[in-house]
Amino acid sequence: MRGVIFDIESKYAHFRKVYTNSSSLTYSVPPRTTLEGIIAAILGYERDTYYKMLDSSSVNIAVKKNCPTYTMTHTLNYIKAVSPGELVKPKEHTQIPVEILAAEANVSYRVYVAGDSFEDLETLIRRIKHEKYVFPPTMGTAFFLADISFVAEADFKRYFTDETVPIATVINTELVDKLDLGIAMDSRHEMSLYKEKMPKDFGEGRILQPAVSYFVETSGKPIYAKLKEGVSCWKVSYGKMEEVIVFL
Repeated sequence: MRGVIFDIESKYAHFRKVYTNSSSLTYSVPPRTTLEGIIAAILGYERDTYYKMLDSSSVNIAVKKNCPTYTMTHTLNYIKAVSPGELVKPKEHTQIPVEILAAEANVSYRVYVAGDSFEDLETLIRRIKHEKYVFPPTMGTAFFLADISFVAEADFKRYFTDETVPIATVINTELVDKLDLGIAMDSRHEMSLYKEKMPKDFGEGRILQPAVSYFVETSGKPIYAKLKEGVSCWKVSYGKMEEVIVFL
C-alpha cells in the first residue's frame, strides 16, 4: 500500500478533549479527527465536506510522538456573548483555563498516511514536498500554526505475526493481546505508557462516532506488544529506518 510520511511541529499545541467545557484540556497526541483536518487543510477541502473521504474505511492514518511533551495551563480571555450582536460588539469577556502542550524544543509528531483508494494521495505528496498548502496547517487551534516537513514516500506492507514486536505508533488498545514490558527492560528501553480515549471518525452532520482507547508512549519510544490473532500491523522502510506501525 502506497503512502506518505511527514513530520508536523509547532512551538505549542492544543488538541481539545471533546468532553471538556469550561476548562479546555488537551490530548497528548492529535486524534485521528484532528489529523483528518490537517490533511484536509493541506488539500483545500472545505469544512464539513471531507469526513467520508478521509474516514478510517477510506484512508489509513497513524501517528507517533517525536519527543516528550509536557503541559502548562494559561488563562485566555474569550468573548462572552449571549446574542449574535455581541460577537461584533462584545460587552463582556470571560476567562477560560486552557491546557497547552509544550516540549524542550518544538512539539513534534510523525504522521503516516496511506490508502490504495485515496484519490488525492499524489496531490497530498506533491503539496507536502513543495510546501504548497491550500489552508495553513495548525496544531489543533489557529493560535498554533504548524510547520510540515516531508519525510518520505513509502510502501506499507501488511504484516501478520504472533510474536511481540516494537510498534512505533500509537496503538488501539482493542488490537493488543499483551504488552511485554520485560523486553523493554531487558533492552534498557524504559517504556512509559498511558491510555487515552480519543475520537476516531465523524459521521454525517459532524456527529462524532464512538471514541477509541489508545496506548501512547510518553516520549515516542516503541511499544512492545503482541497483537491479537488475525490483527495485522504494517512494515514500512524509509531512509535507513524500518518501522512496524498500526493505523489508528
